Amino acid sequence: MTYLKSFLVFYLEQIVCSAALFLAATNPCWAQFDPAKTLQEPPQVAQRFPDPEVRYPTPAFQPGRADLTSHAEVLAFLESLARQSSRIQVQTIGQSQRGLPMPMALLSAKGYNPALPTVMVIAQQHGNEPAGGEAALALAQQLAGPRSALLEATNVLIIPRGNPDGAERFVRATHSGVDVNRDHLLLRTPEARAIAAATLRYPPQVVLDLHEFTVAGRWVDKFAAMQKYDALVQGASVGNLHAPLAAATQTGYVDRLHQVWAANGLASFAYHTTSPDVADKTVAMGGVQPDTGRNTSGLRPAVSLLVELRGVGLGRAHLLRRVHTGVLAGLAVVETAAAQGDTLTNLVRQAGADTAAAACQGDLVIAARHQAVRQAMVFVDATTGADKTVEVDWRAATPLEVLRTRPRPCGYLLAASQTDALQRLRLLGVRMQPVMQAAPWVLERYAVTSENNGQRQDARGAIDDGGDANIRLLQVGTARDDQVIAPGSAIYVPMDQPLAGLVAAALEPDSQSSYAANRLLHLAANSGPQVNRATLWRVLAKPVADLLGPR
Repeated sequence: MTYLKSFLVFYLEQIVCSAALFLAATNPCWAQFDPAKTLQEPPQVAQRFPDPEVRYPTPAFQPGRADLTSHAEVLAFLESLARQSSRIQVQTIGQSQRGLPMPMALLSAKGYNPALPTVMVIAQQHGNEPAGGEAALALAQQLAGPRSALLEATNVLIIPRGNPDGAERFVRATHSGVDVNRDHLLLRTPEARAIAAATLRYPPQVVLDLHEFTVAGRWVDKFAAMQKYDALVQGASVGNLHAPLAAATQTGYVDRLHQVWAANGLASFAYHTTSPDVADKTVAMGGVQPDTGRNTSGLRPAVSLLVELRGVGLGRAHLLRRVHTGVLAGLAVVETAAAQGDTLTNLVRQAGADTAAAACQGDLVIAARHQAVRQAMVFVDATTGADKTVEVDWRAATPLEVLRTRPRPCGYLLAASQTDALQRLRLLGVRMQPVMQAAPWVLERYAVTSENNGQRQDARGAIDDGGDANIRLLQVGTARDDQVIAPGSAIYVPMDQPLAGLVAAALEPDSQSSYAANRLLHLAANSGPQVNRATLWRVLAKPVADLLGPR
């Protein structure tokens, strides 16, 4: 009933918006998409990207369309599919900051079956990247119809709009200015929290994140060239990944996608980006921080894939080719997961078990960065349309250059007063236990040795963090701090759990993604020996189970 009510509200809103369009030259209710402001490719470039001989019955491809799919049309399209096929259920997983419902299509043969591999597809986390969202709708149509046999061996979850407000305004970030794709560890936005909740309810073995990349802009400014590739792809690239799962992601999925695109006459390459600084001609693969959807999903653990389509700046140009590229990716990922079956579920289960078993042993990666190498890249000359090879300073995401490590603890203790941090950990699905009996603990505390202010960064530059972009750039040391912990005063967060990689990413203070750096966890600037001021400890020996409450 809630979903139906939301659908009716936005259907009526769209009628009002259509009337506004009739009476005025612009439509403020749809995405702020202005064809006059889109990139006009030279004919020599445009002719290199012909439309494929396919058709998709999604809203943007209806006859006479000059705009992009509205949110009301997303809801209506999914509802129409659900009326036509019993293999698709439409759920509302949350609401955007402006109150738009966030739909998710659950596609399965006879209802969600946890014994089968689950693939989650997330699209349009950046609102000005519409081809991924349209591809998600087309993929749902394919799986509910002509490709429904794949659902005998898989569950598929499709979230076509991870950022409804941004899509309606045709802007990258959410209504608050926060980049939802950099919010999967901090969970400050309702959009990221909705995706996290869906992930916990239907744990995926594979996550596919659909985006678009810039075609001209910085590339023309730096290299007098435009992007040639139809698609870019990258798996998770962050410290503390499960190595066998990362290897299987590359060989079983990334390599497979390149093969599928090539077989369909589409060019592909490793995902990469560059900063807005024209003087900086470095080209870098995707970020190595544990805050993006790609890296957070890899640490859950899961096969995690970022697919970027050639599109930002193009408006509707080549839209069918872009969407088709995304649909091919989605179908290839679902086909691979279906074929792998138990092999895939066992691989992901083993990755979680190995991660849990590593508690109290070895080292954690606290900070890492790209490796600096040289790389030949092929662009399209911005004037002639001919191939243009450029050798660039390349920053490779695999293998990482590890900058700082720390011995892996058995777990962490958080003061019960740290409600913001504890709430975020719960939303991620982290297992925690309250301290119920007084007893001595073998602990280390953190001491802040230096602090500066700054912004979170990725390969493009500063991350969109809305009005709260200022973070604490911390350097810390550790010191033994054995003590008796009073009942009810602290919460134990063990590392012997599959989400240990996310736990460490959130709680080790000296990274830009940590809860302390982002002011979700209070860490005193000068803790010194005053242990009563400590809010976070590293646990060096496993506590006796009787000391703790239920998980």
